[in-house]
Amino acid sequence: MPSVSFSHREPAAGTDRARVSDGEIFVDPVARREIEAGHEPLWGQFLRTWESLAAAKGRYPARAEIDPTALGVRLLPNVFLVDVVPTPGRTAPRFRFRLLGQAIIDREPTRSGDYLDQIGVTADTTALEQHYAACLDGKVWIRDASLAWNDPRGGYLRYRVMMLPLSDDGVTVSHLIGLALYEF
Repeated sequence: MPSVSFSHREPAAGTDRARVSDGEIFVDPVARREIEAGHEPLWGQFLRTWESLAAAKGRYPARAEIDPTALGVRLLPNVFLVDVVPTPGRTAPRFRFRLLGQAIIDREPTRSGDYLDQIGVTADTTALEQHYAACLDGKVWIRDASLAWNDPRGGYLRYRVMMLPLSDDGVTVSHLIGLALYEF
């Protein structure tokens, strides 16, 4: 089996990209400590499942290689998949939601097929796009987020998100898989 490293450091000087072909990611030290502390075991379950698959493959996993049963029934309602969509005339890709778990659908107006840059003015799209773009480079952290929108109940939502890269060709990040956990 090829050697795969999962760094707890920033990328080496002169590079800000993780090695897709090696399955390498850079987990923010604060996030890694939180995950290892185990206060919210779902973060660790999500990351360990991805790391195990990446180690077995020796590269970032492909979307088709994600096994819902390996993720587990507790994670699935909070998992989402995002397509990375190259767009002619734009330097950055767009991000389209492919799949949203039921816990996400129950709490947010975003639906499968929506693009990140179209979700509305109530979201901090700059922070969202930075998080998604960083994941393309193999940078992983848990982002705190709040979302407010107008609905009959006066909707306000606080949640935390971690995303991990997926690569269908072993070279380019083509999808992101995320876990969104909501505070009640």
